[in-house]
Amino acid sequence: MMKHLFFLILAGTLLLSGCRTGGVILRETPLNVSETRRVVMSVIGEPRVVTQNGREMLSQYYDKKNKPIEKMDMARERYYTHVTVLGDQRPYDVQVEVLVEGRNENGGFELVDRDDDRAGVLAEKIRRALNQSRDTRNVIDDFRSF
Repeated sequence: MMKHLFFLILAGTLLLSGCRTGGVILRETPLNVSETRRVVMSVIGEPRVVTQNGREMLSQYYDKKNKPIEKMDMARERYYTHVTVLGDQRPYDVQVEVLVEGRNENGGFELVDRDDDRAGVLAEKIRRALNQSRDTRNVIDDFRSF
């Protein structure tokens, strides 16, 4: 009986700890995917990677002072921003994560941490830019019937 109880507790713990999402999520953003992508790019800069459907973007690498890394071979750690547009229809949610990679023994980089404080600051900038972009949109001129 104790083995079954122990197994259930262990399975429940693994189930609940396995799906941890990091970063900050902006709920119910008002714009479509292409406009959201444009606004995100205005905040994080030209992305290093954009997925084929345009819903995930990875920023260029930067240091802890938010400056671009010029000599990657000299850097001990690097930061980058991962922005994901979630949902299948409007209003979309936007997830912002700042990931920290450190140099390993082989000279490569591996994920060591998430910086949720930085992600919160970037998410707030994106939220303000999304709201400003919504307010400056010209509905009549932006309407395309076909």
